[in-house]
Amino acid sequence: MRTAILVAASATAALAIYIGLVGPDGVPDPVAAHPVALADQGAAPVASAAPGGAVGEAGVRASAIERRASAAATLAANGPRMLREGRLQDWWRAGEAQCAALGIDDCKRWLRAAVAAWPDPRAAAIASRAIERLPAVKEAQSHLVQEMDTPLSQRLQRLSALREATMGREETQAWFGREKAQVGFTAAVNEFAAGEAAGMSLAARLARVEDLRGQHYGAFYEDLRAAEGPMGQYRIELGLARLDISDAQAADQLRNRLLARHFPPKRAQEIAQLEQRSEQQQAQRSAYADELAALQRQYPNAGDQDYLSRLGQLRQKHFH
Repeated sequence: MRTAILVAASATAALAIYIGLVGPDGVPDPVAAHPVALADQGAAPVASAAPGGAVGEAGVRASAIERRASAAATLAANGPRMLREGRLQDWWRAGEAQCAALGIDDCKRWLRAAVAAWPDPRAAAIASRAIERLPAVKEAQSHLVQEMDTPLSQRLQRLSALREATMGREETQAWFGREKAQVGFTAAVNEFAAGEAAGMSLAARLARVEDLRGQHYGAFYEDLRAAEGPMGQYRIELGLARLDISDAQAADQLRNRLLARHFPPKRAQEIAQLEQRSEQQQAQRSAYADELAALQRQYPNAGDQDYLSRLGQLRQKHFH
């Protein structure tokens, strides 16, 4: 079996510009509270509370101003760290979520003001340039033609070169650094599984994967290793172990053993059922594609009535 053992999320596989990355616990980085002034960001002025201690419109406005100030200050405090972690796009997305939650209309202006308030001026300058050049990166990417049969590592290399040429090296690392490390590891594991892994023991394969983690994760190792979670580790081990198995029954037994090792019983059963359905659907699609190709060879004219009739029968056979 010489297929990819790790499949990136659809956005990552396509190497899109926006990829929603989460922390090890599976949720975005929280935005905690910390007050700063945002008088020039369109916030309503603070007014006195209603007489008698009642919370009226003025109190609601004051509360909204406090929430905006708190969120902006936290974004400003967290920004330099996330930039150093190559997660500037995560910072921006968290800020956009805050804008939506706080009802801020001019989100870009509000976030730019948060960048200006970063305690590290150099990091703020890098972030500002990255944000300013991001539309140009998106435009350049829209004209980059990548063939899907080209190895993922080569597609990533071309895309990274384009980003650096358009955005700048430091800015690209700040915005795409974590993403590049993650996709680079995925590509390396798939290429390893399709090549030299065949002549190695499973223990040696797993050791090689750990070497690839260190090579590609680099400064992001702890974060990305944790982000793999049980599912990522299970898929890697399963993919490498299945290189030695061609029998379907043995493959099922292997999967059940590894699921029991990585997951609680109920979750393991759910995953097994999902994977079995996915494999059945893939087998069905492959069988249909093979029969369709044979039918098209028999009837070169796609308008032939016999061809259309048999095509309908073929579709009925496989999908109804």
